[in-house]
Amino acid sequence: TVMDETYKVAITRLGDRIRVGGTAEISGFDLRLHETRRRTLEHSVGDLFPGSGDMRSASFWCGLRPMTPDGPPLIGRTEFSNLYLNTGHGTLGWTMACGSAKVLADIISNRVPDINVRDLGPERYQR
Repeated sequence: TVMDETYKVAITRLGDRIRVGGTAEISGFDLRLHETRRRTLEHSVGDLFPGSGDMRSASFWCGLRPMTPDGPPLIGRTEFSNLYLNTGHGTLGWTMACGSAKVLADIISNRVPDINVRDLGPERYQR
């Protein structure tokens, strides 16, 4: 992966294609990629790898990144005995996946997690 720190864009090779990503919008469930964001992605690729591909054949898409209003993910029990949460990691989903899964497995198994999880559960919004 190559990072364009100026535009906060990550460029990753995927076989004979490249993936360019790095924009984030607070937009609910809106899956439209705004034209200015698209142009930024195209510009970043053109700057770092001029002539590397035909941008006319590029396909653009958006995905959703669930996040919480205060930043940290929601990990823990809910008011329902058989429902647990491990969501809201935002841009750090893959980065935090294994650690969050370990914490949740500990909670479900009634083990003490390796970290303090007091402020990760949904009850933090009820204080």
